[in-house]
Amino acid sequence: MNAVIIPAGGIGSRVGEKIPKQFLEIAGKPLITYTLSLFENLKEIDLIVIPVLATWEERLKKLLERFRKPYLIVPGGETRQASVANGFFALPGDTEIVLVHDACRPFASPEVIRLVISKIRKKGAALAALPARDTIKEVVEQRVLKTLPRERIYLAHTPQGARYSLFQKALATAQEKNLLATDEASLLEAAGIPVYVVPSTPLNFKITTKEDFELAKCLLTARRP
Repeated sequence: MNAVIIPAGGIGSRVGEKIPKQFLEIAGKPLITYTLSLFENLKEIDLIVIPVLATWEERLKKLLERFRKPYLIVPGGETRQASVANGFFALPGDTEIVLVHDACRPFASPEVIRLVISKIRKKGAALAALPARDTIKEVVEQRVLKTLPRERIYLAHTPQGARYSLFQKALATAQEKNLLATDEASLLEAAGIPVYVVPSTPLNFKITTKEDFELAKCLLTARRP
């Protein structure tokens, strides 16, 4: 069985709205429903796990009434990492592959998700990442220190994931070493687990700022029949 954890416990303050950005409406639907639909329609995923703040649990349950795929709602943590851990420990014991995907990244293509799953099957752990197209500068206090080799720079996207046992090892290592990371690939790396890259696309961006939200609104509104 394969599962995806979609952490939805954040408040998304950088968008500048009064409610969490994953529940903001675009083209008549909350943003998170577009992300959930990616996996609802993907036969390679058997279970969706959603960590969410208790104050938004009932709202989420109502949204999920239209979905057919099995799901679990678990408590969101104080950090993304804590939310993902809550989701992981709720998984059934027969889970083989664990993915994590951002609730506010609604434009991941089914092809990229399938490629990440395939890479995990072959290699153990993988993430979607976008090859850098611009020249990359390392900067400290607004001063350029050096130019980094662009061909070796990738921007981390989601989905990210690993085989169940490797994901478990990464979380255990993080707890033992008191590590806090911004993505799952970092935790896997810290546990000495090789992580492999599947090329992502520029469209698979995370909605973080107000400008991101406005761009997503244009794209999703254009898709509406």
